[in-house]
Amino acid sequence: MAQEQNTNAPTNSDSQPVSFTDVSFAHLKTQFKDTYKVSKGSASQVVLGFQSMTERLTSPQNEYQQTLYPKLKQLCTDVYTRYETSFLTNFESDVERQVVGANLNGNRNNGSLYRSIPSGVNRTLTYNYAQFGQLMRVLVSRLKFVVQRDPNSVQRYKENQSEFTAYQKLQTTASTFLDFLTTVSNDWNSFVNETRTKFSVETDQRPQRTERSDRTQRPRVQRENGTRVERSERTERTERSVRTQRTDQTKPSYKPVRTSTSTATGTSGEGEWQSVRNNGQRSRGRGRSHPVIV
Repeated sequence: MAQEQNTNAPTNSDSQPVSFTDVSFAHLKTQFKDTYKVSKGSASQVVLGFQSMTERLTSPQNEYQQTLYPKLKQLCTDVYTRYETSFLTNFESDVERQVVGANLNGNRNNGSLYRSIPSGVNRTLTYNYAQFGQLMRVLVSRLKFVVQRDPNSVQRYKENQSEFTAYQKLQTTASTFLDFLTTVSNDWNSFVNETRTKFSVETDQRPQRTERSDRTQRPRVQRENGTRVERSERTERTERSVRTQRTDQTKPSYKPVRTSTSTATGTSGEGEWQSVRNNGQRSRGRGRSHPVIV
């Protein structure tokens, strides 16, 4: 049974030899599950997520979904097919196959990444809950990493000219594929906007930041000959609260209680004054009121 992709399991174990003889989708599908985390998936596994999405788009519940689903299935299929023909077929050498497999299928050729690359999605998001735009962001992130990585920074590529050349070829192909993904994303966004307008579907927008209320704004204090002539209402309320608190503090917080507890030095007398304040109670802050905690 394939290992659940929910932990950063070591990937350099000698007990699990790695082979890049087969880097096809057929090989990766045997180890793919919808419950895997998108943030832990390699580029090829994310593309399998697009195909998995097409298999779930079978039961539209309204006219809006009936319009979107066919277009969405078409774009997912286009990404899957174009990716397979661009990267996973027609290798000119075993070295080229190994370089592509290691960079797009994961360093164990199972679709899983040991060290996940930042992708801009929730780390706990799984494929069965992922949306088209989320998968697209992750795939773009994976391919940009390949394109922007300097092969001279990788020791094995510096030491092996054939691998160095194979990686540069992969970068060129990935750059072209990123242009294709941009076209797909624009096509999908335009179609979604048109469909929302057609069916009068409103999008959820984040609430805009409101201006600070008059109470929280810092009052302007006018000065006349260097002396304050106007005081804020909030300052006056605070000072009134402080004066009230000082008045309350002049009253004793003690009451006579009858005790008969014996101590090491004797017995306390009747009518002894003892504090009734509980140390566990919260003290009042100056100029503020606190809610009662039950």
